[in-house]
Amino acid sequence: LDQAFINPAAVFSSPDAVVRHPLLTLDCKREILWRWAWDEYLLDLAHVDGMPEGEPSRLPEVKAALRLVNSEWNPDPAAPAAYIVLYDRQGLALAA
Repeated sequence: LDQAFINPAAVFSSPDAVVRHPLLTLDCKREILWRWAWDEYLLDLAHVDGMPEGEPSRLPEVKAALRLVNSEWNPDPAAPAAYIVLYDRQGLALAA
């Protein structure tokens, strides 16, 4: 996980692999993809400044993955509120 935060492209084959990873939380996915987007952005700036081009930019691919991650948790505002269980002092659930 530490390496993924430092250099996501070295750990994951694609931004979509981050999105599909079953063990990462949404926050971890989002952070990894943000860092990947920043890396790609900096590479794009370097190409504009005259550095020789290497691999094609993956920034659009990373942005698409970020949109997917951000849409994974998109609650319906009309949905009912969560049911909250209240407990008494002995730890027994109270009827709500």
